[in-house]
Amino acid sequence: AVVAGAWFLTREVELSTTRACLVSLEKSAALEDVVRWYLPASKTDPEACGVSRAHGCCCTSGARTSCPYHAIESQLQRLKRLFPGRWVGGVPSQDLPLFPAADGSVVSKEKMTDTIVEAARRLGVQVVALDGSARVSGHSLRATGAQGLARAGVDVWAIQLLGRWGS
Repeated sequence: AVVAGAWFLTREVELSTTRACLVSLEKSAALEDVVRWYLPASKTDPEACGVSRAHGCCCTSGARTSCPYHAIESQLQRLKRLFPGRWVGGVPSQDLPLFPAADGSVVSKEKMTDTIVEAARRLGVQVVALDGSARVSGHSLRATGAQGLARAGVDVWAIQLLGRWGS
C-alpha cells in the first residue's frame, strides 16, 4: 500500500477505499510491464470515474521492493490467495478492496493512516516533530511521492498530472 501510494500520489482515503478491480497489469506498446490504476479525478470523484494513471516496472536497478508494478502485482496475488471466492474468471469482484482488512472489508481512513505512520516509523522516519505535531499523516505519500519523482527528474507538469493537481 505504501509503495503504490507513494508512486501514485494517493491520499490515505484513496488507499483504504480503492477496489482491486480498479488496477490492471498490462503490457505497453514496447511490451514493457505497466500497472494502470483508475483514480478519482478529484476529492469529489469517489467512484474513480475520472482518470487512470500508469507506471512501468522500474526494476532495472533490481529494486523490486520499491517498484510500483511489482508492488501491485504482489498485492493482487496475495488477494487471490486470501480471497479466492472473490475472483471470477481471474478478475476481482467489484467489492474487493485493493488493500483490505484481514476479513476482506474496507479499512478505515484512520487505520490506513496508522499503516502509513507505522511504515515511516519502521523506515526510521521521525514521525513526531520537536513541537509534538505529527510529521507523518495520511497525505504524506502524496508529498513523499512527488518529491521522489522530482528527484528522479520527472517534469513538474507530469507530477502535477499524476497527483491530479490543477496548480
